[in-house]
Order: sequence, then structure tokens, then C-alpha cells
Amino acid sequence: MSRFEKLFVNNPISAFGQKRTARLMLQLGSSVKGGKVLEIGCGWGKGVELILDLFGAASVDAFEVDPNQLLLAKKRLLPGHKDNVRLFEASATDIPSPDSAYDAVFDFNVLHHIPDNDKAIKEIARVLKPGGRFFFQEFLVSYATRLIVRLFVHHPQEGQFTWKELSEKLAKAGMAVSEKSCHVRSYLVTGVALKS
Repeated sequence: MSRFEKLFVNNPISAFGQKRTARLMLQLGSSVKGGKVLEIGCGWGKGVELILDLFGAASVDAFEVDPNQLLLAKKRLLPGHKDNVRLFEASATDIPSPDSAYDAVFDFNVLHHIPDNDKAIKEIARVLKPGGRFFFQEFLVSYATRLIVRLFVHHPQEGQFTWKELSEKLAKAGMAVSEKSCHVRSYLVTGVALKS
């Protein structure tokens, strides 16, 4: 992430937007009450709080590739959540968790930052239990190619996708999204995919 993007995501306005996203995810896929959950690219940790408080997860493992963002998350979360939150540095293309470890995986706008997001999606499917859910929100290529966006943030070209392309990637990894479990706008998709 660029410096501008970090400023954009690490603030109360972004936190408010992420809470709205989480509420929509909850409507599309229901709670994960008592479940073991993973968040990819946790940033400063706001998603972890939402997964615990709004979705009712029993425990959350979360990782971040950026050590500075991970440090922020640890400072924010660990004092109050030592028993049910585990934070670590990792990449979504090589998740250090066993197969079928999680009831749900959450992604708040991470996949489009990953050049090889096919590999990341396969990893997400691998660590999900059969019947597990992948909750996601992703910016689509129509967002990443906007001039104003390209001026301030870097999104690798090879990581961008349309909704059709993303849904095909999910299906190829064994995760299905129905019309009732997604909300698509011209530049953004929010949804829940079910692992078969």
C-alpha cells in the first residue's frame, strides 16, 4: 500500500465504511457465531473487531504482509483480546494454516492488491472447512483504472478483475456465490462464497 492509502485506511472514516461493509456481509451470509475465523490482510485490525463483535466469532486469526500495519493491529487488539485473537505476518498466497482450519475467511479489499490472486483464492479455499464461507468485499477493475485512483494508489495491473472474472476464480477454487449472496456495483462487489 502507498503512504496515501495507509492514511486512507487507518482512520475513523474508513472504520465507519468498513462497519457498513461488515453489516452488508452479515445480511448476505449471516453470523459465524462460535466459529474459528481468519482475516486476510488485517491492516490496523478494525476487521478483527467487527468479526468478533458483529459476527460473533469465538476466535480470529489474522495476518498482514506489512509489518508496520501488523504492529498497529497488535497494539490495538492484543491488550483486550489475548485469548481469542492471534496476529501474525504472512501472505495470502502462502497461508501458514492447515487445511480445513476455519469456519469462515474474511477479505476487506485485499485480493486486488495481490498480483497472483488466483493462488490466494486457492489458499483461502484450502484453509476453509467444507461448507465454510468466504466473506469478501473487492474493488473491481473499473475502480482501479480511474485516473484519480491511479494518481494516489498502486494496484498491480495483474491483480485486477471484473466481477465475472472474480466469480470464475472463486468457482474454479470450489467456492460458489449465488445472486442472493452478493451485491454488485459498477466498481465494487460484496459477497459471501460457500465452499463445496
